[in-house]
Amino acid sequence: MPFRFALQSVLHLRQSLEHQQELRLRAANQQVSRVQHLIEQMEARRGEMHAARARELGVGLTSAELRFELQGEEELVKHRRELETQLVRVQQVRDQQRTAFQQARQARETLEAVHDRQLHLYRQNAGRREQRMLDDLFLMRILMRRDPGSRE
Repeated sequence: MPFRFALQSVLHLRQSLEHQQELRLRAANQQVSRVQHLIEQMEARRGEMHAARARELGVGLTSAELRFELQGEEELVKHRRELETQLVRVQQVRDQQRTAFQQARQARETLEAVHDRQLHLYRQNAGRREQRMLDDLFLMRILMRRDPGSRE
């Protein structure tokens, strides 16, 4: 009789749920990376603007041009704050998703431990049954050698 785990469908479900949570966690990590990358690009752009402004100030810049560049930088700063707020939000989502993934993994591991324990017991009992059969066969052979007239 082959091993049959009564909760196999539940184990399969747990594995599937864990996989879904893992995919969601990966997506959340990608969102965090994307926002961080946008912030880095924003900082690089601000650095370029500062360098350009320094060069232009050395050559001479009208107050209108300076005001225009300062407004552009203010917009970048405003956009950076929005991105930082977004970063906090996606990091929270990622952290929540990490917790959900860990819970799904723990539920699957618990069920797998039950499966492994039952499989171990099944194999142990199968080994005992096989040993009992071999012992019975051995005893029958010994008895047949002692009583040769009982063979029919």
